Amino acid sequence: MIVGFAAETGDAKASVLEHGRAKLERKGCDVLVVNEVGSDKTFAADTNFVHLLFRDGRSDIAVGPTTKRRVSEAVWDAVATLLPH
Repeated sequence: MIVGFAAETGDAKASVLEHGRAKLERKGCDVLVVNEVGSDKTFAADTNFVHLLFRDGRSDIAVGPTTKRRVSEAVWDAVATLLPH
């Protein structure tokens, strides 16, 4: 199980999610946590918003805006669904 993390910005060529999906494939992750960053979004904030992208084709999950603790719980919950029982 490989979980990757990416800080992404959209640009004229592709959206944040499109860049994230491309990175998911390049890096071979099972799950990629995409954190949208930019001038109005910062790492120093108390809350966060991420997208969870899955290699197996399941639907993306948007998490937030919420506390960083809740984001981490959502990441763990997503990973747990991919683990063999």
